[in-house]
Amino acid sequence: MFHAHLFSHAHDAYSALMRELGQDLKGLLQEGVCLVPLVHAEADFHLPMELDDEIEIRIHALPPGNSSMGFHYRFLKKEQLCASATTRHVFIDRKRHGSLPLPPGLREKLQALTD
Repeated sequence: MFHAHLFSHAHDAYSALMRELGQDLKGLLQEGVCLVPLVHAEADFHLPMELDDEIEIRIHALPPGNSSMGFHYRFLKKEQLCASATTRHVFIDRKRHGSLPLPPGLREKLQALTD
């Protein structure tokens, strides 16, 4: 797998998790009130991942901040860790670009995933 593609797959896992948690990020963005930019991303590669390998992505929420949420991803091939990544997103006001608190209920849902 080309190294930059790892973050594309991580983003897909993040989007799926947000849908599972009942968070309509697309709706929030379309309302025009906030943005949820990626402010930090890092990855480590442990084993090769090749074309057509079946890779399982396990996502784990990190303890949420007041306006931020973070995730740790594990990319597994036959239960072997091939890569890991961490991302952090921040909710910001679209107009003034200052931080916004997490949407109501999201902190509790994320906190439950860190336990």
